[in-house]
Amino acid sequence: MYPAPEGTALFEHLGAGSVFDVALVQHGGRLLVCKRLNSRALREPAGRAALVREARVLSLVRHPALPELTRVGSDGHGPFILQTRQPGVSIRSVLEGWQARGRRPPRALVNHVVRTALEVLAEIQALCRVDGGGPLGLIHGDITPDHVLLGPIGDVRFVDLGAARFEGMPADLATDDRGTLPFVAPEVARGESAPTQAADLYSLAAALAWFTTGEALTRAREEAAALAEIGEHGLLLDPLKDDTTLAAGARDVLLRALARDPDERPCARALLDALDDEGNER
Repeated sequence: MYPAPEGTALFEHLGAGSVFDVALVQHGGRLLVCKRLNSRALREPAGRAALVREARVLSLVRHPALPELTRVGSDGHGPFILQTRQPGVSIRSVLEGWQARGRRPPRALVNHVVRTALEVLAEIQALCRVDGGGPLGLIHGDITPDHVLLGPIGDVRFVDLGAARFEGMPADLATDDRGTLPFVAPEVARGESAPTQAADLYSLAAALAWFTTGEALTRAREEAAALAEIGEHGLLLDPLKDDTTLAAGARDVLLRALARDPDERPCARALLDALDDEGNER
């Protein structure tokens, strides 16, 4: 059974990934997310760095689109963090739910998600540290359709900040994380750059392109081949170019965000400012 921290009770074990073992626990009448390291990550410096990094980022930031840190601790089962639960479902689950019914998400929903996700990214990239230390320079580092949530009132949230980076982060917390294929920026795939805010924009645009079209983003299926394909050629963009679900301006914004050269990608705020409320270019 999942070891709930002292003072909490296990509600639901959500599962283990490549680094974290995650559960919902009850504490004081509310549900919190508990993150522990899985057995392999517990033995590796990179695993511990990911847990510390997420805790540190969440301690420095306040935004409704991000979880709030409630406790950091350690017990006989190792270190853990408790954070608020973000309401909503992943955009992967949203798309797959519509596909299971033989349909695609409504045009209005897709356009709303694209615009709102870009708005949230622009906001969190501009956040300052809550301790008064100036701009945080937040980098999520692993934006995928699983880590972008659509909330109950149409709000968009981001979760899973174990690969995050921030301005002034201690060097011993830096690891060689590159994110999740195929949502990795080409310069990161080639090993030329650690994740950056420009790479986050690319990853979000890739996730939104997949959400819009439901089509594969690479020809390759094996990880090594997909990594090489992204690094050399970028993603398959013809499905997005041909798709009529998005307003033309929103589609153009995603294509600009998916430029292979990071220097050719406008910042998220500039892309957002180029759109009117209907997703058309101003």
